Amino acid sequence: MKNPSLSRHLPSLLLVLAACAPLAAQAAPSGPRTFAPELASRVDQLRANVQAQGLAFQVGVNPAMQYDRQRLCGFKAELMPPEYLAHEPGGFENYEYAQVQATLPASYVGVFSSVKDQGQCGSCWAFSTIGSLEGATLKQQGAPNGRVAADGGIITSGSLPVLSEEQVLSCNPWGWGCNGGYFAFDMLMPAKAGPKGYYRGAVPATAFPYVAEAEACSIGRTTSCTPVVKWGYVAGSGSVPSVAAIKSAILTHGGVSACVYADDYFQAYTGGVFSDTQYYNSINHAILLVGWDDAKGAWLLKNSWGPRWGVDGFMWIKYGTCNVGLGACWVTE
Repeated sequence: MKNPSLSRHLPSLLLVLAACAPLAAQAAPSGPRTFAPELASRVDQLRANVQAQGLAFQVGVNPAMQYDRQRLCGFKAELMPPEYLAHEPGGFENYEYAQVQATLPASYVGVFSSVKDQGQCGSCWAFSTIGSLEGATLKQQGAPNGRVAADGGIITSGSLPVLSEEQVLSCNPWGWGCNGGYFAFDMLMPAKAGPKGYYRGAVPATAFPYVAEAEACSIGRTTSCTPVVKWGYVAGSGSVPSVAAIKSAILTHGGVSACVYADDYFQAYTGGVFSDTQYYNSINHAILLVGWDDAKGAWLLKNSWGPRWGVDGFMWIKYGTCNVGLGACWVTE
């Protein structure tokens, strides 16, 4: 037998349930992110090798492992423009030799912006370029130094400005793209603006959002810019500066762009102090060095593989490991 009261109120009840359904869907937790099973097998082998060698870092599945490492690591030293030699110490665009400070603290964390994610594009060179400019701008604005939290997490100096990697990726004058590039500071110097591909500075990310692929260059003439006033190598473009020289540059500028060789262990890094599993005589990836800790014997490295890689997007890496620091260069805003 039908309940006349229920029948009378059923349409209203259905409307209420329909209205609540989207809210319930929004409130549902997204749950842990899942990865392809073969990634776990790869990590198991890497972990076994790390443990067998008694190394002091950990590996695990992370979002960066979804992408081919050769695709992610797009820094190509052979693409260095010849005119960049003028930015080496003593060159006419870097005529003041960096002074190595006599007294350096045992540990230090510099000034740097939030970690970003380059996605599947080999644009690490663009992220290192923009990351250095963002850090220099934060330092010039008097932003606080970053710091290491009690739980080991890394706290950045601030999130503003947020500048456009897409501009560097899509508008550079050298034709670099997702298949590789080099530090692109020259294109952001007002003194060189005018020719195609050279600008008064970096535009805000909101003016040209990052999409992990090169697009048609589209920047309004009136868009505000954050300029690279000056930049230079800490030592030669093809050498690793001394530990003291890199420390002095970080103290002065907040951080430095630099290169490293990123291998499978680097890609799978989740914590600890990263060190060599074998010797490499090349580099393939652009990053930033933003601090150090002599107790660890390590640099604090800022990557561009998102905050779910490493330690909040950062890595502690032993001095001298995987050619870290090669081509280190500073920026002023």
